[in-house]
Amino acid sequence: MESYPPPSSRDRSATDIAIAKHIRSIDHSNCELYSEDGFWVFDLDIIRDQLEKWRRNLPLVRLFYAVKSNPSLQLLTLLANSNIGFDCATHAELSTILSLSVPPKDIIYANPCKAPSHLRYASTTGVTKTTFDNATELRKIKTYHPTAECVLRIKLPSSTIHTTTISNMEGEEEGEKVVGLYELSKKYGVTLQESRELLALARKLELNVVGVAFHIGSGQKDYTKYASYITEARKFFALAGEFGYTFTLLDIGGGFMDDNFEIAAETINAALEAEFGGLITEGSVEVIAEPGRYVAHAAFTMATSVIAVREEDEGDSGKRMIYLADGIYSRINPAMWPGELTAMTTAVRGRRIEALAREDVDGSGSSASSDSGIEVKDIHRDEDEVGMEMKGELREYVVWGPTCDSGDMVYGSAWYPGRIEIGDWLVFKQLGAYSINLGNSFNGFRHDAKIYCVNQ
Repeated sequence: MESYPPPSSRDRSATDIAIAKHIRSIDHSNCELYSEDGFWVFDLDIIRDQLEKWRRNLPLVRLFYAVKSNPSLQLLTLLANSNIGFDCATHAELSTILSLSVPPKDIIYANPCKAPSHLRYASTTGVTKTTFDNATELRKIKTYHPTAECVLRIKLPSSTIHTTTISNMEGEEEGEKVVGLYELSKKYGVTLQESRELLALARKLELNVVGVAFHIGSGQKDYTKYASYITEARKFFALAGEFGYTFTLLDIGGGFMDDNFEIAAETINAALEAEFGGLITEGSVEVIAEPGRYVAHAAFTMATSVIAVREEDEGDSGKRMIYLADGIYSRINPAMWPGELTAMTTAVRGRRIEALAREDVDGSGSSASSDSGIEVKDIHRDEDEVGMEMKGELREYVVWGPTCDSGDMVYGSAWYPGRIEIGDWLVFKQLGAYSINLGNSFNGFRHDAKIYCVNQ
């Protein structure tokens, strides 16, 4: 059978070294309580690279980071010093960003349906830009934040929402498919026709409507939707004049994916030029966007340990089962959602409880001895050692989380090299978006975790 990992994957990054150092420090035979739990490694250089790529490809669009995607303080602190804006949706997010000395003008309160007390907080702290899409919200803004700069959340007419034929980077058609992970227009937004009554009401209430916002859907592969929405948004700018408004803000939302970002940027730039032309370059219209996944996705890696094993002949599946210290209720929440766990998971040799490990019949198990006291930088390249990727013939596993819920399954089928035992670790890369902040303490398991920062 195929051996793993291939030689080309064996160069070690700063993240790999940080993971190895932590794993080497944990002896499952006598470790402290909760030491088996997962931990994070945050690579700051990846964030810097993503911001630079954004500025290079979308120079006319200012980035407002969607705090909801990953609100870890280490990340927010880096971003607060990077001359970007922030998309906040609650009092807690507003408060956190303001505490980092971010000017209120660099924040958009991008929640069309806000709690009254949160809206009052925005008013008292000088956060003026906020979204709306219904009459009740306008009256709420009039009552609690009458000086707000209101941004109308829009959507395409239902007749234009459909599956799309997408081509790959070589221009080959991949076929009709639903291409967004989450369709947000079902919850928020108004069409051009529906907006007339809202703009009339806003004028009657003497509220200041400054522009429009849209969101093509989180995790969107159909980058052509940006062009469709920008074309539609231009119609709202024209309509605004009928109600005495001159729009100056276009918020193109989120949905950005790293794997098609450059071609999406080309689509956006062309649409902005076609619809708004010199209005942007002369400063009459400001364009912002609210990426979250694009910024944080690749920068965070999570490792968690194997705490229990069930052999092939001990269950109905015929597969070897491993149980992790983390699952869908803690740090691997994306396993709940199809399409979220996209990066390959790797198995790393840990300091096993050797008395519990069965003999490795294929001879690929590790015979590494304890190496405490050796600095991580001195680890040599034998993949069988503690803290190194495991190798050997691939075996099929079912991967479970630790809770008593039978739905706490990470993978129904996963292939890893060698024979994984208690004390080994699985490493999940590209887990930086909608994971670190979605855990809970169901079944009494902890979800807070240590974060190591590399490339500071």
